[in-house]
Amino acid sequence: MARPFRWAVVRAVAALVCGAVLSLTLPPFDLLPALAAYSGLAALAAAGDRWARRRIAHRALLGAAFGFGYHVAGLWWIGEAFLVDAAQFGALIPLAVVGLPLALAPFHAVAVALAGLAPPGFARRTVALAVALALTEWVRGFAFTGFPWNVPAVQISSIPALVQPVALVGVAGMAPLAILLGAVPALVVARSWRLSGAVLMAAIAAIVYGEMRLTQDAIPLANARIRIVQPSIPQREKWDPDERNSIWATLLRLTAEVSEAGARPSVVVWPETALPFLWSTPSLEQMQLSRALGPGAVLVTGAVEIEATNAGRRATNSILVIDDRGEVTDRYDKAHLVPFGEYVPFAGVLTRIGLGALAAGTDTFVPGDPRDVLEVPGLPPARPRICYEAIFPHQPGHAPAGWILNLTNDAWFGDTPGPYQHFRHVVLRSIEAGLPTVRVANTGLSGTIDAYGRVKDEILLSRLAFRDISLSESVSTLYARFGYAPFLLVVTLLLAWVALGRRSGV
Repeated sequence: MARPFRWAVVRAVAALVCGAVLSLTLPPFDLLPALAAYSGLAALAAAGDRWARRRIAHRALLGAAFGFGYHVAGLWWIGEAFLVDAAQFGALIPLAVVGLPLALAPFHAVAVALAGLAPPGFARRTVALAVALALTEWVRGFAFTGFPWNVPAVQISSIPALVQPVALVGVAGMAPLAILLGAVPALVVARSWRLSGAVLMAAIAAIVYGEMRLTQDAIPLANARIRIVQPSIPQREKWDPDERNSIWATLLRLTAEVSEAGARPSVVVWPETALPFLWSTPSLEQMQLSRALGPGAVLVTGAVEIEATNAGRRATNSILVIDDRGEVTDRYDKAHLVPFGEYVPFAGVLTRIGLGALAAGTDTFVPGDPRDVLEVPGLPPARPRICYEAIFPHQPGHAPAGWILNLTNDAWFGDTPGPYQHFRHVVLRSIEAGLPTVRVANTGLSGTIDAYGRVKDEILLSRLAFRDISLSESVSTLYARFGYAPFLLVVTLLLAWVALGRRSGV
């Protein structure tokens, strides 16, 4: 009994290291060869069959270790947010950095355990592993409010052409290809020539399709001139009353400044929670904004709104559309709030187990009603997304939109991989929906993304700047029409191959 147990521990540690290595595929590192970590996972799972009597339990441990290593190495930067007020929250950094990966690890555990139920044969079990991981990563996108961060499509997104099929099968649909591509070295060692050749051919076909797609020009919309403003306000200063006037002056100056072309934009966009106070009219600020905008222009800005209701005060993380008279003409309230960031789930339970500081120290917002579009004068209807709402897929049946508006504040995470990962997710969602994105972040990264995922007018991290940009046209995508159906078809075909394929050669 000692030897199997000892080997189970060794394999779990090796799986954890493989998961950590896989995180190097993510932005800003983008080391695609690290995708071979999937080969390590497949080989460890196969080797475990020789030692483990309780194979499902041991495989689950293997998957959990792999998932934990991947998420710890890929999400450690979340702890940076607790350093903004280190005196109050610094002690909770281990809970954040370790707790979230522990909560996500079961998805990998379930996938690796299920893959072991496939018929014998390294090739077939490797395909089963790819399918199981693809399905559990898909479920991760909506289970328990959803957290589709650093899914397999992001791991291969450093090659723009390779991820263009996202327009066909969605972000979820790229998972089997990404995982099997990473497993090719193990398949070659196992002499699974047919499968490894098929995977490489699929990757080549994806790149050829992607290169053809990227030859298409993004067609600019006439008279759609937008100014994006990145004020680069450090998070420690953002809600400091002594900094309010300075922040407001910076926003107005960047709004009123005349570009080199000498033209004034008709729409100005500020980032999430940009307003350093509650908006009201009439006011001195309303008159100052009117002068900065100029006649006929509008401001689209993030703001915290607080309203009195019969149930008490209601705080929302909102987007306001404000005209040149200072009047709010349209509004969107964030519907998908961040757990432990904008509200605390199970706050009573946390208090009872001694974590009351976490529950009491988090600003609590009320979710708004989901809205399909935001009306911005002079522009097509926008699909509003605040902060990490932009990483969630857009389902068919939404009201037609011409572009995605993503306002965010990644200043919480400083110069860490967090802002780069966030930006890459938005790129993939633009390709998936076939919609250009205007992204405005407090400290970066800001810019525009066309419907093919090409980034333009980028403002780098921690830069105080503005850009006058053009909005491009949307394009039709298969995913936008059929949603998850193409992904589920791919998964069904792979499962059929696993169940019905001949054992010879696999």
